[in-house]
Amino acid sequence: MSAAPVTEYTAVATNVAPPGHIVTTTTTRTTTASANAPKLTFPIILLLLQVIFIILFALHSDYGHEPKTLTEHELFSKVNTLIIASRHRGSVQYPNGTFDPNIIVISEPHRGINDLYSMFQDIHIMIFIGFGFLMTFLKRYGYSAVGYNFLIAAFVLEWALLIRGYMFDFDFDTKKFPIDVERIIVADFVAAAILISFGALLGKTTPTQLIIMCLIEVVLQSVNEWIGLRRFCAFDIGESMFVHVFGAYFGIAVSIMLYDRALTTNTHVEEKEKPVYHSDLFSMVGTLFLFCFWPSFNAGVAAAGDARLRAVVNTYISISASVLLTYILSSVLGKGKFEMVHIQNATLAGGVAVGTVADKIIRPAGALLVGSLAGSLSTVGFKIILPILKKLKIHDTCGVNNLHGMPGILAAVVGIILASMPNYSLYNDNLARSCFHGVSRTPLQQVGYQAATLGVTLLIAIGGGLITGFILRLPIFNKKDVLTYYDDDTYWDTPADFHYIDRQEKDRLIVLERDVLHA
Repeated sequence: MSAAPVTEYTAVATNVAPPGHIVTTTTTRTTTASANAPKLTFPIILLLLQVIFIILFALHSDYGHEPKTLTEHELFSKVNTLIIASRHRGSVQYPNGTFDPNIIVISEPHRGINDLYSMFQDIHIMIFIGFGFLMTFLKRYGYSAVGYNFLIAAFVLEWALLIRGYMFDFDFDTKKFPIDVERIIVADFVAAAILISFGALLGKTTPTQLIIMCLIEVVLQSVNEWIGLRRFCAFDIGESMFVHVFGAYFGIAVSIMLYDRALTTNTHVEEKEKPVYHSDLFSMVGTLFLFCFWPSFNAGVAAAGDARLRAVVNTYISISASVLLTYILSSVLGKGKFEMVHIQNATLAGGVAVGTVADKIIRPAGALLVGSLAGSLSTVGFKIILPILKKLKIHDTCGVNNLHGMPGILAAVVGIILASMPNYSLYNDNLARSCFHGVSRTPLQQVGYQAATLGVTLLIAIGGGLITGFILRLPIFNKKDVLTYYDDDTYWDTPADFHYIDRQEKDRLIVLERDVLHA
């Protein structure tokens, strides 16, 4: 993408106003036509998709059903039956909202709204408030960070319910798929993966490009999860591989295809990528919401009982450990000072890194170790690895590789190791007749399938991201120029104070824009 010429950029501001007078500020900005108001492409595409969604929901969706409430006599009979049956067969856990209807469930977890709705609320807040405010650190991109997060999440929730309904739950007899609270939790998980990808692209895409990316990525993410859950039967209760690894490397692959040298060589663009005091504070709001609700994210679809308890406890401990190690390393690497980007992001890495084994028996000490490693790895990633990637023309705006990518891979490695110890991984609870090697795998086979799941996830994420990035580069979608990067004014009706520029700032911008013209 080449830089578009700037025709005019002026700013006039009075320094002192006499009593009773109004200070007048005038700002004029003119760029190429493609960088001005959004075209009709976005509303037309989104309207057509919404019409299609309405038709598909009308044809094939229906409500799910709440678990039947048993009478005292039925409950006593059911308990006796379960006790007898449990002597012959172990329980089957519902992995990430899906299950094999051919498997008899002995430990009957309650999967109704009373059991799940509180965790759904927590996860929903993470998606819309946590992720949204986490990305508000750019000084001129706050509207877009929160606003596009809202748009993407709402779009993906609809699209994910459809795709997963057809892929996981479609009944060929009734031609319907059910929607219940567990399935909308899983739709939120899909939204999380796409929002992670958005983080890598923050400030560099148009609304139309984001919708097209969502349309493709939801399908690929669901296919990847179907392979991992239904065929490889890997355990990943907190979706560290299916959400965090996939979302991070899909987004990074797209960003590679959309790379513009101005991102790292143009002074004006680099200046707008920096935060200001209040934008970093807004970002910390997102961090704190995510920190508080992450145990629900990892435990949301875990089987009721001890498995869910372990998921909550392990996540609680692991993410706390990542906070402490982040502060330690940030102070060391910053020569006695903390860096806000570390505190905003690396503190959450423990929640990602423990996700794959959150409901497994890793003991509190194990959760502490995983969280400590994750916080350390993420902080080093922001301080050392991120600048190296920029030099390699891999531009990751939010550093999703450091918060989601590398900690997600760490989670997968921990899962691979734990799979060799069935008494701790309990991997048999995830097996069904649809799995390769059926319901009687050896520990070594499970190790192989856990590793294969990570490999396939990376392959589909990176390959799919490169193809999607190529599509987004097509002239019909690619309407960006250098001066629109990290700037709300391109696609938002911004208030007057957004345009206020004092005399010193004006002089500096004139110099910077001269650099743009000669770049």
